Amino acid sequence: ERIWRWYAGLSDYPHYDAYRVVAPSADQWTLYDRWGGRRIRWGAPLETIGDMCRSLRELNRPVPCAYWSQGPHHGWSNPLDGRARRSPTPDELRAQALHALATRITSLYWFNLSLRSLLAFPDTWDEMTRIGREIRMLETFYLEGDAYRFERRKRADGAPDWDLASIAAPEAALLFALDTAYTASPTENVFVFGAPRPARFAFDLPAWLRRPTEVFRVDAEGTHSVTWRATAKGVEIEDTRSRDAIYVAAKSPAVKRRIEEIRKKALAHEAAHPVDMATLQALLAR
Repeated sequence: ERIWRWYAGLSDYPHYDAYRVVAPSADQWTLYDRWGGRRIRWGAPLETIGDMCRSLRELNRPVPCAYWSQGPHHGWSNPLDGRARRSPTPDELRAQALHALATRITSLYWFNLSLRSLLAFPDTWDEMTRIGREIRMLETFYLEGDAYRFERRKRADGAPDWDLASIAAPEAALLFALDTAYTASPTENVFVFGAPRPARFAFDLPAWLRRPTEVFRVDAEGTHSVTWRATAKGVEIEDTRSRDAIYVAAKSPAVKRRIEEIRKKALAHEAAHPVDMATLQALLAR
């Protein structure tokens, strides 16, 4: 891409920042043929964050990579693109972060968490908190693991369906299913995910993780049982999902216990540092 160099850092810790809604971009958003013939100026496919992260990773192996993910920001303005909301929705914010995390980045930064921006879009706070908690719960596997497989799955008619990615670590694999069947709302001009739908996800695993003792889903609320079976090369999972799902294929039951212990510590930390909206508003008014 002709101006990729403006967004990708060439350093001892490669990183980049690029966003998919209502922000300056390195690509021509109106050229994406993704929305059933409709061309939009206010956004680009959320999954292209994963494309760029994989590109940066492969260009810089074995150096770990970082990503500046799109957070709430009060300063993006282009009233001619037809979108009223000048910041990502919680769903758009989460999807961009998850597409990056699934490529096995080892640092995620939020752009641009100024006090003014946070107060302008308080509906994004919970989602950023949940993502941060999930990163802590799974950080051992991000840091000790490596990207293993990626598959872009489409429906029979060629429409986007799911992006599947995996990170293989010594004790477990992280298995990501990222929903790409979202649509561009013609009324609100935001990306919208549909209702949960039945899905079957097949993931290959490296030899030392085949025949795991258990496979479960993880999110900020804890661990959840799923229907799964071992295959010759990995596992197959049946679930009903939209937006995203993170599964763990674990070598031992100790993996799940450690994840839950970290989640409880994160919740205690969050409870010890509550957000006081009135105080923040007073600070901004000074």
